[in-house]
Amino acid sequence: MHSIVIHFGKKYEDWHLVEPFFYKLQSCNELTFYWEEEAPASNPLFLSLVDRMVEQLDRQRIKDWQLIILLNLDDELNRRLRLTTHLSEIRRAVLEPLKDKGFYPSQSTLHLIDKIQRTSNYAPIEEGLKRNWELDHYGYLMKSPGWPIVGNAFIEEEIKQLDEEWGEPIQLQDIILDQPGAEFMEALEMKCERVTTCLAKKIDKKKDYLLLRGKKPSHDEWMTKDQLDIVMEDFEKKIKQIRTLPLTPSLTNFTPSGELSSSLKYHVGIQSEIGDIRLIRQEIVQSSHRERMRGYLELTYFLLTISQHPKLIERLEKGSTSVIQISLETERLETLLNHYFMSLLKAKRQLEDQLLLQNQFQTNRFRDDDFSPYTASSIEKRRDGNHPLLKSTKLNYQFFDQWQDQLYKAETILIDRENELLKNSREAIKKLHVVKRRNDILEEEELMDINDYKQDILQKISVVERDVIHSAPGTSEALSKWKNFVTKAKNQMHFLLQLLPNQRQFLMMSFLIIMILFIPFLQMSGSTESTKVTAYFYGIGLVVTLLVTYIGYYFTRHISHQHIWKFQEKTYEYTLNIYQMQVDAQHRYNDYLNHLFKLFSLRKYLEKLSLIGEEKKEQNLLYRYHLIKLDEFVQMTNRLLHILQINKESFSSEQEIRVPGIKFEKSITENPIYSPFQQLGVQGSNGHGIEVYLGSAIEQYQSAYLNELQQIRIQEDKVYKL
Repeated sequence: MHSIVIHFGKKYEDWHLVEPFFYKLQSCNELTFYWEEEAPASNPLFLSLVDRMVEQLDRQRIKDWQLIILLNLDDELNRRLRLTTHLSEIRRAVLEPLKDKGFYPSQSTLHLIDKIQRTSNYAPIEEGLKRNWELDHYGYLMKSPGWPIVGNAFIEEEIKQLDEEWGEPIQLQDIILDQPGAEFMEALEMKCERVTTCLAKKIDKKKDYLLLRGKKPSHDEWMTKDQLDIVMEDFEKKIKQIRTLPLTPSLTNFTPSGELSSSLKYHVGIQSEIGDIRLIRQEIVQSSHRERMRGYLELTYFLLTISQHPKLIERLEKGSTSVIQISLETERLETLLNHYFMSLLKAKRQLEDQLLLQNQFQTNRFRDDDFSPYTASSIEKRRDGNHPLLKSTKLNYQFFDQWQDQLYKAETILIDRENELLKNSREAIKKLHVVKRRNDILEEEELMDINDYKQDILQKISVVERDVIHSAPGTSEALSKWKNFVTKAKNQMHFLLQLLPNQRQFLMMSFLIIMILFIPFLQMSGSTESTKVTAYFYGIGLVVTLLVTYIGYYFTRHISHQHIWKFQEKTYEYTLNIYQMQVDAQHRYNDYLNHLFKLFSLRKYLEKLSLIGEEKKEQNLLYRYHLIKLDEFVQMTNRLLHILQINKESFSSEQEIRVPGIKFEKSITENPIYSPFQQLGVQGSNGHGIEVYLGSAIEQYQSAYLNELQQIRIQEDKVYKL
């Protein structure tokens, strides 16, 4: 069963010294505390308490739970308010809203811390507290509070005046109960009429006081109109009952003051508001600081016991009042607190030593990655896939087709190389992403300061960023330049081939020369003159002319061929340049990827280095936080030992202390080092039986770790006896 403890009013002085005793149950989510002083001043605890409790119970799916309310009777607020008022406020502001929301507790306990000095009849010595106690216990005041009049509550003197109005007690000798005489009944009627009238006048007067007050009364020294009406109605019913035939023998013992007192106790005292709440009172002696602190320890062990064993509260009747006495074994308590103190002290020293190393913000260097081009086989190895036409190739009409076929093959190779370049680039990008995601490895070398390392990386990043900008490859221009070149080259080759003289042109030219030179021979053959010498010279001229023509043809053709072969060589060289352009583009892209990867690596190093630094800072903050807390708890425990007058010097040399490990990321309640019950090596950790005395009955309750608790005595309370 989950336990929720609520405390109304200020925290008890030095209560923080015993709070670590609850950490074990709190870490197991079996116990929750709500303190009124932790609520905002503008928002009292009960205004937000119900919503906070409902949210917790709903979120943690808690169905079975008990409510424990701590109330200090000596608190400043409780000096002005009655216990009945607190009960009324608890029911109105806590229990009823919880019931409306469907989260009503299985059982409710109001635990009273009683530090008040009392007289032999259990009344407080202080006058103001005494009046509140009288109204809670009796429902009226024992004597007048004096002038000015405070409240409109009944006073014992007023109640006894009813007995004076009643007169002598009634004698039933010689009276037949079912048929009394007329004279007797007339006297009885007059008695009843007198006390009823007297009480009615008093109640009317108290109502007038209430009207004069002019505002809504509290439940302290003021009786409400409803309470006054109910008291009057109860009294009239009782008066009507005693004079109704047949008469009862109890009429001889009837007193109006007794009936009014009983009615006031039921409607004005704590019995009017207690309902199903179990009221438990515990006396804590205020005579010394030591006794008060021991009382807090007894209260602590009682709260732990009923949290572990809620059936102990179930054994008490609902709406009952009890007083408890708790016995602790001093020797075991001293051992527990001494062991706890030495564990805290040792843990503090260990953490101080550890923090000295943590203060050095150093780390290892990251292993530098040499990023070579992440591409497939180099495209440079494919540059010999095409060759120019041989000079032995005939320059006929098929030459242009052969040469054009060579251009097509070169273009095909260029496209294939371009696709291969793009493919290799995509593969490089994929590998680059893989490299970016891989874990960085720290070199095992001499440590260096994190801030100096960060400055070094930042300088490298600025240099690499500049290199990345300058090494950006841009888009590939190889194919576009090639296509522009091919268009012009085809036109140029076509033009050169058109200029090439062919054999037909040579034969026609030779034939025309022969025809032109042959005409003189015809003329000479018809002449009578001797032409032998002349024909000889003409023949020589003809041959020379033909020879010169042929030589011109030959040289012209040779020169034309040379232009064609040179242009083809130029085309081949341009193809190689385009190939090299692709190679250069690949090199530039790889160089760009190299710089890009280096930039990514450096930025990742910087990010992880910053993360390492932040983690170290956060870890240092956690270390310092727990170091401060350990020192605080050492001082707290030392103060607790001092208050309880426990000697810690003899214990320190008896045994070696084993310290629980500190979970730095966890809160105080979740760390075993801060709980006295979770220290290593504590004797009797298996627990023992707890004796609980319920009146005259004795019961045994098993405890897992409350070895210091010897017995609990629960008896009927005489201070708030119902």
